Amino acid sequence: MSHISQNKSRVITRVRRLRGQLDALERALEGEADCLDVLTQAAAIRGASQGLMVELLGDHLRQHVVAEDDASVRDAEAEQVLQLVKRYLG
Repeated sequence: MSHISQNKSRVITRVRRLRGQLDALERALEGEADCLDVLTQAAAIRGASQGLMVELLGDHLRQHVVAEDDASVRDAEAEQVLQLVKRYLG
C-alpha cells in the first residue's frame, strides 16, 4: 500500500503513542490506580486507536477508491472498505 509508506512516520508515531498508552494502563492496573484513572486511560486508548483507524482508512479511501479510474475496480474497493467498516463497527 503506497499510502502507508508515504505516511509511515506519522502512522508509526500514532502506533507508538498507542503503545505508550497501553503501557500506562498496564502500570495503572498493576499499581492499583483509582478506577476513574484506569477508565480514563482506557478511553484515551480507544480514542487513539480510532484516530489511527480513521487516518489509515482515509488514506486508503483517497488512494484506492476515490483516485481509481476504473469503475469496476473502484466498486470492488468500495465494497472491501464497506466490509471492513462492518467488521470494525460490529
